[in-house]
Amino acid sequence: MTILLEGLDLGREFDCGAFTLTEAEIVAFAAAFDPQPWHLDDAAARQTYFGGLCASGLHSQAAAIGLMVRAIADVAIVAGGSLHAARFFVPVRPDQPYAVTATWTAARASASNPARGVASITIVARDAGAVVVMECGVTYIVRR
Repeated sequence: MTILLEGLDLGREFDCGAFTLTEAEIVAFAAAFDPQPWHLDDAAARQTYFGGLCASGLHSQAAAIGLMVRAIADVAIVAGGSLHAARFFVPVRPDQPYAVTATWTAARASASNPARGVASITIVARDAGAVVVMECGVTYIVRR
């Protein structure tokens, strides 16, 4: 079943699953895309503000967004419009599970194309203690 713009359940939080990043995954991602010492080496990271190895915000976002995209696979997405309001509150650590939820926060018809609309979703990742570690928003173009 395909969900069109008008069928989005605005304001209802839904489960997207959980991710866990290993130390090897964190280091490999950082080496390729965000080579900061706190993402590359635990000993070096202990000497920084973070006090130990942690995942790049980009890596954390990618993991959470991947889960969200799979959870909304039945939505008639035409294209992504923007990634916005990314905030990182607590470092994402190796071998720790992070639960991801999402909420459709807004939907409106397109001013230029009556067959499409614009919808925004907020993604939240929480640690095992339900502490919010990261949140971000994505705006999509969605079929009507």
